[in-house]
Amino acid sequence: MILPFISVLLFSLVSCTQPDMTTDATEGWEDMFKPEEPEEPEEPDTPGTPDDPVDDTKDVYADEESFFKMRGLVMGWSDVNDPKVLDYIKIAKENGLNTFSIYGADRSHVVWKAFARDCADAGIFLEYEEHMMSFLLPRALFDTHPEYFRMNQQGVRVKDANGCPSSEGALAEVYKNAIDIGKRYNPTNNRYYFWLDDGGDVCYCDKCKELNDADQALIFENEVIKALKTINPDAMLAHLCYANTTDPPKKVKPHEDIFLEFAPFYRSWDYPLADTWVTGNQGMTHGKYLRSLEDHLKVFPAETAQVLEYWMDDSLFSGWNPNKLKPVPWKYESVFLKDLDTYAKYGIRHITCYCAYVGPSYVNLFGFPDFLVEYAQALRDYEKK
Repeated sequence: MILPFISVLLFSLVSCTQPDMTTDATEGWEDMFKPEEPEEPEEPDTPGTPDDPVDDTKDVYADEESFFKMRGLVMGWSDVNDPKVLDYIKIAKENGLNTFSIYGADRSHVVWKAFARDCADAGIFLEYEEHMMSFLLPRALFDTHPEYFRMNQQGVRVKDANGCPSSEGALAEVYKNAIDIGKRYNPTNNRYYFWLDDGGDVCYCDKCKELNDADQALIFENEVIKALKTINPDAMLAHLCYANTTDPPKKVKPHEDIFLEFAPFYRSWDYPLADTWVTGNQGMTHGKYLRSLEDHLKVFPAETAQVLEYWMDDSLFSGWNPNKLKPVPWKYESVFLKDLDTYAKYGIRHITCYCAYVGPSYVNLFGFPDFLVEYAQALRDYEKK
């Protein structure tokens, strides 16, 4: 569902790339959190900017009148930073979108700060959906603390991805770094995302081998949410149902403020999810995905659950090659609207979607992406059947 590369592309692949189980899931990520010198002097904070503490109310969407409370987009900074070609803030304000997740931006730069203030003025919340385990548990620690890291199926400790959730030292490191990262990745809607490494395997040590992938993720996530609560009492944290965490947790109970994020990355976008017989990638049928969703909603509350979709993710449809863009295969009535009915049936009221690579280059090639307006208006005006 989600993935890494270098600099701006580093973040785009962090979110939307096909997982590769054969390579190091953290390759190229290690320098992302090194301090950068701002290119221009920073402007002073002004009241009400996204750098200020969030509102006292945990659910910032509580007053939304639309059935779908969160109506969001996930995009790269290069997709949104040229409003003369494609003005995402204007589209959102006019058509009812209320949440952006932006990756690849230099958030110390005055241009980003101006964008963030414009989002706040337009009533758009900012959040940061990214893979974070390689920052929560830096790989540089492997030489001195190999026990922090996962054991592979051959019984060898390796630093290629994730970590060992049975290691007290690893959990302490995750707790400490979650506070630091949480301060810098401060969402304005109280929703945090600290996903496992994309495509990374989990631990098979004696203490971990009976835990499935979702259980292992939850152990780390329970530690992260406790840490985030020290800096934001209203913090909520996503548990990502995606790829190797498609099966729900069996043995670990989530903290009450961990919410489900359902990301059906291997589905088909030629048919609605309700067509249960359809098979996507990796042998995943739509029926399997809906059973997964049903099983997860026995563990996580539907009221806070969120869908992360790919209806408009041109990075996916273009094979993650920005030089070979393809038009988004948007199927408004036959797929998108029917999917909204499906998610509404399960009581899910938070929807966001990747639209990576839908930026100035896309407009220059294919014209204005009308599907953005259709997506926004459908979420805003939806009435549950």
